[in-house]
Amino acid sequence: GELEGEDLGLFIGRRGQTIDAVQHLATRIVQRDAGEDERVRVTIDAAGWRERRREALEEEADEAAETALSEERPVSLEPMSAAERRIVHQHLRDREDVETHSEGDEPRRYLVVSPVIP
Repeated sequence: GELEGEDLGLFIGRRGQTIDAVQHLATRIVQRDAGEDERVRVTIDAAGWRERRREALEEEADEAAETALSEERPVSLEPMSAAERRIVHQHLRDREDVETHSEGDEPRRYLVVSPVIP
């Protein structure tokens, strides 16, 4: 569902932590009611935050790829959720000049963008 109103920044939280927690809880509740055999995914958004975040992550991925190529070294991104890491992996997966992998342990797991050296 999409939420609209004032002070949604409080609901979204720093880097989406609050809205992600609410979404996780909603998914768990719906999953419990649906039963183990059915896979359920609930998405909660507020004021288009998820699309804006996706765009920002893709831009950050492109910048990291360009830095990795120009400086010929791996570039580490800041820690992010599994869903955000997935967005970056998917955004860069079709490029043949860089590769991505995750390092570290939750909740500080992060993505590394490395140049592919021919």
